[in-house]
Amino acid sequence: MTDSIYTRDGSAWLPTSAARGPWGATLHGGAPAALLCHALEQGGGGRFPLARLTLDLFRPVPVEPLEVSVRTLRSGRRLLVQEAILSSGDRELVRATSVHADEMPLDPGPVPPASPLPSPDDLEETSLAAGIAGQGRALGGEDGLHHRLRIRRIHGLGGSGAGCAWLHLPLELAPGTPLSPTVHLAACSDFANGLGQLRLPAGEGTVGFINADISLHLLRAPSANRIGMDARNDAHAGGRGLVSAECWQEDGLVAKVTQTALVMPAG
Repeated sequence: MTDSIYTRDGSAWLPTSAARGPWGATLHGGAPAALLCHALEQGGGGRFPLARLTLDLFRPVPVEPLEVSVRTLRSGRRLLVQEAILSSGDRELVRATSVHADEMPLDPGPVPPASPLPSPDDLEETSLAAGIAGQGRALGGEDGLHHRLRIRRIHGLGGSGAGCAWLHLPLELAPGTPLSPTVHLAACSDFANGLGQLRLPAGEGTVGFINADISLHLLRAPSANRIGMDARNDAHAGGRGLVSAECWQEDGLVAKVTQTALVMPAG
């Protein structure tokens, strides 16, 4: 099995089987999130650290050669705003905007609370797909990001609308291009909906929720490729949900994620 999400062919990014989601021949949302975050990090030249990444998921991303274009929307003394577009042929699939912000250390500064999550070292590791199957749900496919993501479950994952786990994605973006801690966090940000998935009875079947976007707000840069995520879905009877998640490392809060979630048949 491949150890990367993509391979390269000139300027094109070719998705591997590890990039797939559980819904057929399309990518998991974490795969384009990682790629666009990487492109925006490279485009910014390391000038300022990433403070916000927002992705609009216009269309399912096919298992086809993909191109990424980046442009600067604003470059100031303390802020850099960029846009990245993921496309296949003439189809725009995902659009991302990023805010990169200067830092000014405070002395003395606020004392951040430690992580409220139990240590990952005390929890059993499995794949997300296996962890969800153990809670009475199933995710399809023989490979994909949901099979590759390693989790240490704390609670939830059974479709109740809340879930919490430590996450680690042991993949490279492409051969020779490791996932930086920030790109790893971006890849994991799409899993907020999976951890906090809400399934409800509806007529003869059930419904769940699919996220139409991802907004990742970073309090600070992550220091390692392991994130504790505590996610929930606050749904409305009108058929829309608001997914939110806190992202922790053992020394404190790193980021928060929000997603617009739309109701969909779940079988």
